[in-house]
Amino acid sequence: MGASSVVVDGATIEYTDEGTGPPVVFVHGAYVTGALWDDVAAVLSDRHRCIRPTWPFGAQAKPVGVSVDLGVVASGRRIVGLLEQLSLTDVTLVANDTGGGIVLAALANTDLDWTRVSRLVFTNCDSYEHFPPSGFAPLVRLCRLSGFAGATVLRLLTTGPGRSVFANAVTKDGIDKHRQTGIFGGFLTSAEVRREAVRFTSDLHPRYTTAASTAITNWPKPVLLVWGDSDRLFPLSHAQRLVDEFGDATLHVVEGSSTYVMLDRPGETAEAIETFVEERS
Repeated sequence: MGASSVVVDGATIEYTDEGTGPPVVFVHGAYVTGALWDDVAAVLSDRHRCIRPTWPFGAQAKPVGVSVDLGVVASGRRIVGLLEQLSLTDVTLVANDTGGGIVLAALANTDLDWTRVSRLVFTNCDSYEHFPPSGFAPLVRLCRLSGFAGATVLRLLTTGPGRSVFANAVTKDGIDKHRQTGIFGGFLTSAEVRREAVRFTSDLHPRYTTAASTAITNWPKPVLLVWGDSDRLFPLSHAQRLVDEFGDATLHVVEGSSTYVMLDRPGETAEAIETFVEERS
């Protein structure tokens, strides 16, 4: 196995597929690629089939095209659609950051078939009225107001100082400079991809995640929250609220980690996921 691609709902999605065993499918957040999960997948792939797509959230290698819907509803539909395209069953779906908000919002979509998913794992992510989190909200408003202005600000994030600001917002230990090209992908290299990032960003809105409240309460399958306790965007109280609302949820606190637990504490994150899968299979 290795790098592959599949077309889902009009968008070409590249993904890395390695390991054998029960499938674990990863969902990243805005402006990064599936490479964000490489360290965790390296541990899990001894016993699990790890599939790391790069979703069209603003860092895809190539633009998906102006006719492709990049909104929240379409993004959630695409996640479930990839599971169908790859004929996956007994899936553990692991989501982070904006991707977690998209998965939560998708739970409210009664047109989606969730039978292929057996377990959900959320690391620090958007939820309820925090979609986007308050620190990210001004950029979302700007992208809605002006595509040009939004793209200009996103271009600033690709500079050395901009990447440092981004990394400091979501990690405790930074992002290794040798990995930044892989993690930021087309966000760094393509103005057209960044324009698609503007389209993706402009549709983020708490109406989607607050509408999922009933679906969260009614979700019948096990859920794990793996949550960094040193996160300014998504504090531990957000995780506790999800634990309280899901019917069958447990919380694993990752001490000294921010949003990107998979970079700050990859070994602990992988171990928590593996234990959860084994105990709840």
